[in-house]
Amino acid sequence: MARKARDLRDCRSAYDCRDRLPELARWMNDGALKQIPMWQGTRFERGRVYFDLDNPDRGAFVATGDEGTPADYTYACMSDVPEEIWALLVTWRQPVSEDQGDVIASVQEHLRIPAQGSPAGND
Repeated sequence: MARKARDLRDCRSAYDCRDRLPELARWMNDGALKQIPMWQGTRFERGRVYFDLDNPDRGAFVATGDEGTPADYTYACMSDVPEEIWALLVTWRQPVSEDQGDVIASVQEHLRIPAQGSPAGND
């Protein structure tokens, strides 16, 4: 079944669209969602990294600038998202090994990111 095109540009952040992004809202707490601005563009910029919030299995991708006009507008741009929130976003629905988990925990500790009981914890 084809995915219905969506335009979430009426939301300032993923937090504002959490009712339309229920999986993401279960994965991240409200504070993190507030730090993910919804991409407001009409064409991807060459060399910028984007994340499709409707298709997280795709993972982050670097735009070539030749993609054409997107069919939907459910993206976040890496340059608009704080590093530690981007790191959490790109691990959504991605398998993480024990070693990768240790590195993520170390980075969180180094950056003094408050620990969450689970990624689904909310503020």
